[in-house]
Amino acid sequence: MKKQAFDKFQIIPSIRRLNDLEVALASKRQIVLLTEANIANLQSLVEMVHAKQKKAWVNLELLGGFGRDQVGMKLLKNYYHVDGVMSTDSAKLGMAKRCSLVTVQRFLIADSRGYDTSLRILESTRVDAAEILPAATAMDIFEDLRRVTDIPLLAGGFIQDAEAIAKLRELGYNGITISKKAFW
Repeated sequence: MKKQAFDKFQIIPSIRRLNDLEVALASKRQIVLLTEANIANLQSLVEMVHAKQKKAWVNLELLGGFGRDQVGMKLLKNYYHVDGVMSTDSAKLGMAKRCSLVTVQRFLIADSRGYDTSLRILESTRVDAAEILPAATAMDIFEDLRRVTDIPLLAGGFIQDAEAIAKLRELGYNGITISKKAFW
């Protein structure tokens, strides 16, 4: 992913219910994260997103009925025309990167071990961006993250209000993923 995708702070709608897709499509947001997609509906969902000149991303762990191997990544890129993928799995993201998909590694930081592991991975990662979860933790560790990586950083999970979004922006995060329609 080119860093210019994050020249300005991105609010990325995370579509947890397909009924909410229309709201995201009507928004000014540039990227839509399809978290309720499966192999039966993915192609039509991506077409809808692209028709509005937006980028379609999927979460590999939540993509129903899908094989997460090299052939699967090629299908995502060449058949489904997905623009980017998010995952916690470094190996899957490596496969996706080789297929020229935008790659975002997700880090759920629940304790000091997860924190240490995340920093170690971020020091050598080759993904295009990273998402730190939950956002409250992301607020506390931004400077530590910046010491080990210069890739774009997103925050997500339990973002409840505009004040949290403003704080994440002020800290220097490049964007957020959020399922609350009021912020799309």
